[in-house]
Amino acid sequence: MAEEKKEEMVPVAAEYEVVDQVDDQAIIELMTGQTIQDYVYSFKQGGRTVEGLTLAGINEAANRRGGIQIEEIKYEERENSWIATAKAVDTITGSSRYGAYEQLKMAGGRPDPFAFTKAIHKAQRNAIKQLIPVPVIREVLNFYLHRKSTGGNAIPQQSAPQGGGNIANAQKAAFAIASNLAEPLEKKGIGKADLWDYIKRKYSVESRNDMSEMQWTQLSAELKAAETSSQLLDELCERIKQLTAAFQESEVPVPEEAPEQAPEQETKSAGDTQPQTAQFQVPPF
Repeated sequence: MAEEKKEEMVPVAAEYEVVDQVDDQAIIELMTGQTIQDYVYSFKQGGRTVEGLTLAGINEAANRRGGIQIEEIKYEERENSWIATAKAVDTITGSSRYGAYEQLKMAGGRPDPFAFTKAIHKAQRNAIKQLIPVPVIREVLNFYLHRKSTGGNAIPQQSAPQGGGNIANAQKAAFAIASNLAEPLEKKGIGKADLWDYIKRKYSVESRNDMSEMQWTQLSAELKAAETSSQLLDELCERIKQLTAAFQESEVPVPEEAPEQAPEQETKSAGDTQPQTAQFQVPPF
């Protein structure tokens, strides 16, 4: 069972055991080249539902948040266990956290060949989790719990645009949050067009219909985090400006004059110009 503390779930012994079992399996799958299946855990304990992110889910949340990396890993071998410590750093805010884990060398009465690897991965897990904003954790948790409840695959697939269903709901959620952020972003010099340009470049799309359910969910998590914290809002604005600047620097300049025409084409009239490429219209964020 887990005790509730405001909006956070504080796990106790029974939950740790379940998480360790799931994460042990995930680490083995990772080391043996298998596909990781469990990003969340959910079980009944003491008449209530306990749920949270597994090691794979925490890594997924960290990837969505961005800017979190492991800076330092230390380990110590003992007679019956491995002890590992890891330092995770948020390169955006400068914050850092330590995580530790002691892994027994025996599992099920036999030597565990993955004991050392498990200790390292779990120490990193415990450090990284402390740096992930709660809205991002909840977004990832809700996404994978929903997929489980609807019988979908644990690993998100690139979905084709649809008029309804999960992708439409994910899109609506992102638009709603973006609408709430419109005024705060405007105050920081980020207009609706700037935001959509950032989204297009980040996800390499030309239209919102090109975005998958997973991408809309990731976008919702990023925008929701910015909505709940002025610091994260500043970080979003900085990312928008940085990506815009990087894109402008990488643009190939357009020649001022058209290339010289072949002799047989020189007799064309001035009105026979090539059509201009249509510009993508900014959706109403």
